[in-house]
Amino acid sequence: MFKITQRQYDIIMQQAQTAFPNECGGILGGKENTILGVLPILNKDWNNPKQTFGLTGEDFERADLFLKKHDLEFLGVYHSHPKGVPFPSEQDLSHNMKHQFIIGLRDRYNPELAAFTIDGNNLIQEPIKVIDDIGTTVIDVRTGHRKLSENAMQDEMDRLSNMIQDIIYHRSRYDKMQPLWDDSTFSTLA
Repeated sequence: MFKITQRQYDIIMQQAQTAFPNECGGILGGKENTILGVLPILNKDWNNPKQTFGLTGEDFERADLFLKKHDLEFLGVYHSHPKGVPFPSEQDLSHNMKHQFIIGLRDRYNPELAAFTIDGNNLIQEPIKVIDDIGTTVIDVRTGHRKLSENAMQDEMDRLSNMIQDIIYHRSRYDKMQPLWDDSTFSTLA
């Protein structure tokens, strides 16, 4: 099973929609089968971009630097099938990748993402689960520093605000009681 953060999933789907009707793709990185990094790459097949997604050696060098910089493992290459289903073609299988990720845009407005493990002559479709970004550590590409996902901060602030409002609301419902001490014996002065 593969997991992918909502943010990374959105990057892939937006790229597939933007590139349509051409194929698009890139490199996926992560940890323990969780996709945490996407490196979109411009299609280098200038002759037949509607049928083929092409990468160069320089693309793989840049991907290697990207993965090392962000301490991610190479999980595989993803690409789109603008008019087809998310299933590897004979050409896809000829690349000898352990994992392939394919976006099928047969129904452009309901794209499908599929993952496959290739083990010799065996092709195994793997389930993919889109997971919430909250609490996921990502790398800020501008600074190179780790940070919580952009959604986490706002979601956490909203949750905290709701908790505070609940406390205020519940406290205001309590009956006020008279103090149990004499006013003259209580002081906050030290």
